[in-house]
Amino acid sequence: MPASSFSEALTQLRELAGLTQLQLATRSGTGHSSVNRWEKGGSLPKRDNVERLDAALDANGKLLAAWRRSTTGSGLPEWARDLDAIERAARQLSIAAPTLVPGYLQCEAYARFVFSAGQPLATPEELDRLTKLRCGRLSELTDLQRVTAVFPLSAVTGMPDEVAKQQAQHLLEWVDTGRVVLHVVPIGSILVVPTTPLMLFRLRSGDLVITSDYEDGSVTLSTDTHERISARFTAALAASLPVDLSLAALKDLYE
Repeated sequence: MPASSFSEALTQLRELAGLTQLQLATRSGTGHSSVNRWEKGGSLPKRDNVERLDAALDANGKLLAAWRRSTTGSGLPEWARDLDAIERAARQLSIAAPTLVPGYLQCEAYARFVFSAGQPLATPEELDRLTKLRCGRLSELTDLQRVTAVFPLSAVTGMPDEVAKQQAQHLLEWVDTGRVVLHVVPIGSILVVPTTPLMLFRLRSGDLVITSDYEDGSVTLSTDTHERISARFTAALAASLPVDLSLAALKDLYE
């Protein structure tokens, strides 16, 4: 049987740990012949064996994710393969948005302005529905304990004055809840990466899920891109102002 994502990951993680197959089998409570067979791609272990191997290798879920890819074609748990399930399972969220205030943090005036521009043929009733869905989403996600958002200050100042004031006030109110941390990129600076909205969800299981918004919807990125994509959020954070200066900039708009 050809090597699978799991077999390759198992071999690589074992070698990085400096263990022989026999040592890994002993440490994980599995059979030597089984470890050999799994590395050759002859079969896939059951989940409980994967969890023991992952723990023995101190892999922090990497081996389990590889096993999921090999068994289901996805590195995500079965219940977390669409955005709604991901959102509801998340405990922390980091967002980097290159042009607009992230949707979770948009006030009604801001969201309606965005929807009106993006869907000029939409009826007032449809705009009302979309605005309500967007603006109520974060309040619905009661298990989402912390949202860290990075976006350009121009995402607020570029709006009509009344919309900008309402949006600044809305952001400050979310900060007051203790659930939201804001970092704005100052005017005069360019947020080079990411080029599309990027969301890093930390699930209750400890797994990391990364999604990115495109013109035709949200795309969940494969786990083998996580290290590279996470660096883009770090770069966005580095380009932004510290929290206190970010809040001061927003207060200036509101006041």
